[in-house]
Amino acid sequence: MNFLKKVMIFSVGLVVSSFGFSKENSQNIKVEPCGFDYDVNNYYCKMDKIKVFEDNIGRKPDFNKDYSVIKIDDGKYYRLVALNKKSYKVYPLNYQINKKKADFNYATEKDELCISGDLYSYRDTYLNSKACFKIIDNAFVKVSIVEGISQKNNSNTLVFIKTPISSDFFSKCNEKNPVKKCEQLESSNNRAYSLSELKKISPDFLNIFDNPKVDSLNANTFRFLPKMKDGFYSIAEKYMETDEGTSSEFYLIKLKPTLNVEKIGGYYSIDNYGVITYKDKNGKLLKRNLN
Repeated sequence: MNFLKKVMIFSVGLVVSSFGFSKENSQNIKVEPCGFDYDVNNYYCKMDKIKVFEDNIGRKPDFNKDYSVIKIDDGKYYRLVALNKKSYKVYPLNYQINKKKADFNYATEKDELCISGDLYSYRDTYLNSKACFKIIDNAFVKVSIVEGISQKNNSNTLVFIKTPISSDFFSKCNEKNPVKKCEQLESSNNRAYSLSELKKISPDFLNIFDNPKVDSLNANTFRFLPKMKDGFYSIAEKYMETDEGTSSEFYLIKLKPTLNVEKIGGYYSIDNYGVITYKDKNGKLLKRNLN
């Protein structure tokens, strides 16, 4: 009988010890911050993510002496964190990273982590870019960015509008230059894409434009503005047949953070500071700073 009691006490002790170890690990993991951008609350503090972090505690550091980089599978994207192996603190990188184009560069002896590809975030979306980060004051901080890498010589990468620009860019160019030269300048400075061309660059564009607000426009082409502080923008152009010939109607599409479509009439111009000038439906001239 005494033997049975000892066995039972020993068994209970093992169960309690095991439960305490798991709980202690959960308490040791500290995420700064829990939320990702503005779209998902407490994404990094959900139990399945904490479990991933716990499972990586035993791994050898592979970044900045004391950190392990953890890539979280998020469908078509990676989300990335760095786990400090001494303090058990987790530092999220506030970007979604396109899996297909992602190239990571970091090492144990380096304090800088670099990512090449497409990075998406609320205020900072970078396509075909290389961004480098360091952990400073308990957070990932962007220390350098090279945008539009290889886009000049690669037809499968996106070319952004070069400002200043206006919707009558080609006609103004043709007043002083041959058509061939203006076509070359249009291709490099004011590139327009059909949906089929965008699909070749990335299937993600079809997902972005697969929205009733965009579908209802029946737009023929799309142009993309360089990164603006206020978001990620495209200008859609719709060809219109009139008694006087063909004309164009333009729409400003805010792609990030929330999709929004605004009609900007038959003419627009954008200066170097990101200020767009256009007319509303009543013909009133409007100016708006996209930065």
